[in-house]
Parts: sequence; structure tokens; C-alpha cells
Amino acid sequence: MAKAKKGKTKAKPARRAAAQKPKKAARSTGGALAAAAQKRVAALEAENRRLRDELAALRAQGAARPAPAVAPAPGGGQAGLEL
Repeated sequence: MAKAKKGKTKAKPARRAAAQKPKKAARSTGGALAAAAQKRVAALEAENRRLRDELAALRAQGAARPAPAVAPAPGGGQAGLEL
């Protein structure tokens, strides 16, 4: 068997680099988001305090009022007539 001659191999063309996606602008450190969150927290806490004060005032009004009289049971407490 005769040996096959090795032919010269052609040089492969250099591979192009893949297209890169454009880089996004650097994100901010989140200072604006943190400030907005703190502002929202402060607003919610203020509303919570206002509602607690309103609830305390309503409870005080309810405690100052006398309890309503209990309505009598239907029939005036008398046994119904049997037929």
C-alpha cells in the first residue's frame, strides 16, 4: 500500500471577532432611588401617626358616651299565647 501524500493545507482565514453589543450607560449609585424610598417611608409614617391619633380620639369619644339602652325583646318578655 502506498502512503498517501500529505498536501499542503491552506491557511484558514482569521476568524472575525463577534459583534459586540453597545454598552449601556453606567447606572447611578441609586442615590435618587434611596431618597425617594426614604421620602415614601416618611410619608407613610406620618399618615400612620395621624390615623393612630384619630383612632385614639374616636375611642375616647366612645368611652365618654353612656352605653345605649338595650332594646326590650319582642313580646315584652311575656309568654306568647298558645292556641
